[in-house]
Amino acid sequence: MLALTLATASPTVYADHPSATFGASQAGPLITIPATALPAGKWSTALRTERLSFSPLSDTVLEQAALDNEDIHSVDSLATHYASLAYGVTDRFTLGLTIPYISREGIRAGELHDATPEVHTHQDADGLGDATLLGQYLLPPADAKNITLGLLFGVQLATGDDQVKEAGSLVDAEFQPGSGTWHPMFGLAASKRIGNSNLDANLLYLHTREGSQETRIGTLINYNLAWSYRFNTEPVEDDHNHDDHQHLTWDAIIELNGELRGKNESHHHKEDHSGGNLVYLTPGARLTISEKFSLYASIGIPVIDDSNGIQADVDYRTNIGLGVSF
Repeated sequence: MLALTLATASPTVYADHPSATFGASQAGPLITIPATALPAGKWSTALRTERLSFSPLSDTVLEQAALDNEDIHSVDSLATHYASLAYGVTDRFTLGLTIPYISREGIRAGELHDATPEVHTHQDADGLGDATLLGQYLLPPADAKNITLGLLFGVQLATGDDQVKEAGSLVDAEFQPGSGTWHPMFGLAASKRIGNSNLDANLLYLHTREGSQETRIGTLINYNLAWSYRFNTEPVEDDHNHDDHQHLTWDAIIELNGELRGKNESHHHKEDHSGGNLVYLTPGARLTISEKFSLYASIGIPVIDDSNGIQADVDYRTNIGLGVSF
């Protein structure tokens, strides 16, 4: 059984933002959204931590940006902790809720002081992000080729903290954990089983709206492709009851995870140093126990980083989590 859990976070500036995913806790891919549903009446919950590590921009770059009056910043890392809950409304319709907690570290920017450029380190921007309510409806099979299609639709809610302050002033909107408004999303997922392997793909569009501080973060297209292989199930004998066996199952997973984001807008002016296209190559693995409990981890290495203007490059992205179905 494949138990879906949601892990979608509030949109923020390109590169230093949490990923938008609808990952599976029990089988199949970790980041890619598979076309599967929970059985009616079943629940699934998960905890997941995603961490992005960056190559910080040099002081020279930030000082020159200050002289040129360019809005450029550097971030050392971004950690997002997700709590997710999903429910099988019917055998074809699954609905899930995800709440993220977002933490940015090492925010630096160039600023002018008496016409002299200086690099200032800002406080970490931590807080609850915007919750996501996302559903998937499986379409009836159209042929006998074992291909499943699912419609994705949902909304990102304005539940995040958009009032984080530093020295009495609001932190810039692009660093706030919450966006200050709601955002609709929709997309499509597809899955095909081939023996012990699964092929999964999805496309998800997040339409952003103007939020706090008259800022609109760029719209997001999340696109993913994954191959996963399930190894043979092995029974494990219980020490207290020799008739009771647990089953351990291993999944090996490889994914391509893409994020195409438009430029941010602040006070109706586009920011040149924001948005772009980022693609990760993501190998991962999952251990499942008795089809109820799972532990999983992956590491994403950027293979395409076509960001607009000057932005801190992503070194790698890690994900680690656990899931429970009941």
